[in-house]
Amino acid sequence: MKQRMMAALLVFSAILVPVTPPFAAAGVDWKLEKNESGIRAFLRKAPGTKYKEFRGIMHVNDVRLSSMIATFDDTSSYTRWMHNCTEAKLLKYINPRERVTYTVTHAPWPASDRDTVVHSLITQDPDDMSVTIAITAWPDFIPRVSGRVRTPYMKATWTFRPVKSGGVLVSYQTVTDPGGPLPQWLLNLSVLDLPFNTMRGFRDVIREERYARVVSNVITEPAL
Repeated sequence: MKQRMMAALLVFSAILVPVTPPFAAAGVDWKLEKNESGIRAFLRKAPGTKYKEFRGIMHVNDVRLSSMIATFDDTSSYTRWMHNCTEAKLLKYINPRERVTYTVTHAPWPASDRDTVVHSLITQDPDDMSVTIAITAWPDFIPRVSGRVRTPYMKATWTFRPVKSGGVLVSYQTVTDPGGPLPQWLLNLSVLDLPFNTMRGFRDVIREERYARVVSNVITEPAL
């Protein structure tokens, strides 16, 4: 009798406790702000800062990890998928996994364009084969450019996680100090719409033939 009661309690507990698949929710601190075009976008107050942090999640079918890495490796592609990016160039190639790049983001009047210098590092988890690109602002790597506001602080992480059912689960998380006051409408645009549209653009560009056939030598594709 006692064993039957315990079994019933376990079943009842299992019904009450929700089962959350990986990436299904961004966590208790995150608030869902946008859910369209197959992308869910969350915001929260970034810990230890006064800024809002973005996290976007999307599932991409029929694409390889190598195609995603190849797109990042091609700095000239950034103006085609990074939202409002008008200029992009490689400043320093450190090794196949590590580099320093420069981008310019157009800001509508009355704000000035923002330029950003970042260091990026590619790593791969040997257990689940997920690939992470960690991005950090290096604002003092080159002198300031007249007429542009240098982004003083920025941290971002792209994560590409293969899933057994097929495809890749993509997560993009970023927090940025815009480097000066912005109108509230423009600040809202930069916090939510800019990274959201960047994810959408990235999803389109990685399917281009020039990247679809690339075999990366810095990551390993998961076994089929």
